[in-house]
Amino acid sequence: MNRILSSLFVLVCGLGLAACQSGSDEVAGAGSDNSSTKTATAVHSKPAAPADAARRSPGKPSAPINIDYEIMGTPVIGVPLSINVTVSSTLDQPITVNYRIIDSTSLMFTGAQSERVSLVAVGDETFSAEQVTVIPQREGRLYLNVSAEIETEIGMMAKVMAIPIQVGSFRPTPQVNGELITTDDGEALISMPAKEE
Repeated sequence: MNRILSSLFVLVCGLGLAACQSGSDEVAGAGSDNSSTKTATAVHSKPAAPADAARRSPGKPSAPINIDYEIMGTPVIGVPLSINVTVSSTLDQPITVNYRIIDSTSLMFTGAQSERVSLVAVGDETFSAEQVTVIPQREGRLYLNVSAEIETEIGMMAKVMAIPIQVGSFRPTPQVNGELITTDDGEALISMPAKEE
């Protein structure tokens, strides 16, 4: 009984598949008989994607702002240091710039330094310049954070940058986890064996 049902199932599936194929592949001409039936092949294709489409991601839209800087002079502990910050945009809108120091033991603003300014390009200029003055408090790599905001068609957008300031010759030595080993091929690897408890 199972054999008969299996054979019947295969036969029904085969007929269904044949009916589907014959219904979509054959196109009969008007007023013609079956002997003059023409076969039409429908080709549905998508436009070819660029070769780098798989690597590109639309991602989050970026603010139309560019921030550049120039450190004026050599950073010295306790001596005011001027930094020229240039902000440009493709939009003709005011840009609000915020200056922030995360670690107050490393840098501080001078008394006259404003931490928030609104910049507007003048005339045909496509950029606005601002001078920021900070006082280094210790040696090492210190950072001044700069964020710039602009109003766009899709709302307020911002760009953030950390300006590195190297004070003195002291450079922190990065701590290496594991043991540096060299393979037989001469390749340097860091071995990090599991710790036993």
